[in-house]
Amino acid sequence: MQNFPFYDKPMRIQYAKSKSDCIARAEGTYDKKKKQEEKAERKRRVEEAQQNATPNGPRAESNGGPAASSRPGRPSAQEAVADPNNILFIQNLPYETTSMMLDVLFKQYPGFREVRMIEAKPGIAFVEFEDDIQSSVAMQALQGFKITPQNPMAISYAKK
Repeated sequence: MQNFPFYDKPMRIQYAKSKSDCIARAEGTYDKKKKQEEKAERKRRVEEAQQNATPNGPRAESNGGPAASSRPGRPSAQEAVADPNNILFIQNLPYETTSMMLDVLFKQYPGFREVRMIEAKPGIAFVEFEDDIQSSVAMQALQGFKITPQNPMAISYAKK
């Protein structure tokens, strides 16, 4: 069934890295306290990574990596510096995203011109509008839009 089309997308099947909670409960090996400790540890590591990140760190990791998904809708300090302009910089896109998908999403806003995907760097794209006011409207409306549950879009102004 690998790559079998399912809802117009190829299925990807992999072995589980660990047992599901349901199976562990059935076997009698489920430990709720251990599960909560692991969750707290993951959360603490993410918070530490955000605090220790250098200005170049989050941008380098944000091509679909965990740093971008842990901060939905909030541009980093470096991204906030970019002046408003007619081109938007889109980050945290799933690998499967196509320019046609983004076309449909941004075409609903007036002034839309084009979408440019960067093939060498999956997870990012540029969307051009006629002027910076129209790009601002689209940016505010689609900031944090979830293409998949794990991928909220991070939108900022492109650097000139």
